[in-house]
Amino acid sequence: MGKRTKQYKKLMRSFEQLGFRQPYQLLMTSDVVLDTTKLDLVSLFEKTLSTKGVKPMITQCCIRALYAKNVGPNRDQNVAAAIERAKTFERRRCGHLMDQDALPERECMLSVVDPKGKGENKFRYVVVTQDELLRDRLRSVVPTPLMYVRRSVMILEPMSSSSARVREREERVKFLEGIVRQPRKRKRGEDESGEEQSGSEDEGEGGRDEGAARPGEIGGEEKQKKKKKQYGRKQPNPLAVKKTKKASEADQRPRKPATPAEEAPTETKAKRKRRKKANGAQGGGEGGGEGGVTEQAVQAAPAPVEAAEA
Repeated sequence: MGKRTKQYKKLMRSFEQLGFRQPYQLLMTSDVVLDTTKLDLVSLFEKTLSTKGVKPMITQCCIRALYAKNVGPNRDQNVAAAIERAKTFERRRCGHLMDQDALPERECMLSVVDPKGKGENKFRYVVVTQDELLRDRLRSVVPTPLMYVRRSVMILEPMSSSSARVREREERVKFLEGIVRQPRKRKRGEDESGEEQSGSEDEGEGGRDEGAARPGEIGGEEKQKKKKKQYGRKQPNPLAVKKTKKASEADQRPRKPATPAEEAPTETKAKRKRRKKANGAQGGGEGGGEGGVTEQAVQAAPAPVEAAEA
């Protein structure tokens, strides 16, 4: 059952590419209603088509065919139950007059499914019938899904060859449209860039010369195009910029001018080496400078007071 459900779902997806939409419109004949009086027909349709909503419909001629079977002394309770169930379905007006004799169900169904006789299911009906001849004639009407009941099991026929050819043609057209994309034509006055693009595309497609006159121009003169407004450099957001700090007093003090390169000394003075003094005498004799003078001055100084008293 799972495999069949997947096949039916895939098949209905193929029919949806040809214009079918949910909820599906199911057009039934009287024999289907008679054979399914003990079954829940709506849930059976939903389970077969893998959908949550369907529209079961029946024509006025099919209703009249049910009433014709319920006439006579030997009335069948099954027919009466079928009539009561058919009344709950949506009535599809076939346009056949009530005062005239009812048309055969085959002719009525063909006139509703293919009203103009062009072999096209204009209103996208899913036909449910037990009549094999009617199903055979409807296989040439594209696209038409066909269903019937066999031993309380609803069966959906595979797509007919004529419907399959139409579907392949539609798929081929979509595939080619995806490869070769036609340039989109812009409206006049849409924007400046659009006018320039449309003009270049028209020239490339139609093979016009640049100097040739266009329908919107007089004597081949080009219209003066408005210059694009030039905007200046964008400034940063003032709320997002850090505030500049005021210069401190130390930074505001005048700095000494740097010495020019000419006045800078060219030769560096040699560093003075310090010699370690061995003793005071050597230091005094060798010093001869500031160090020696200080030592002599100390020796010539007057003796302390205690030595004088002694």
